[in-house]
Amino acid sequence: MTDLQTKAQKYEIKAAQCEESARQAPDERERAFYEVLADYYSGLATDFRQVIERRKVG
Repeated sequence: MTDLQTKAQKYEIKAAQCEESARQAPDERERAFYEVLADYYSGLATDFRQVIERRKVG
C-alpha cells in the first residue's frame, strides 16, 4: 500500500506544481494548458486515494 500512497503523493505534488505554473503563466493559452494538467494529475491522485481506501475496507 505504501507504493500507492507514494504515487498519490507524487501526483498531488505535480498537480500543485501545475497550479502554480498556471498562476504564473504569461498568457491564457499557457494558463489553460497548466490548468488541464493540474486537473489530470489531481484526478490521478484521487483515483489512487480511492483505491487505497477500498483496500482498507476490503
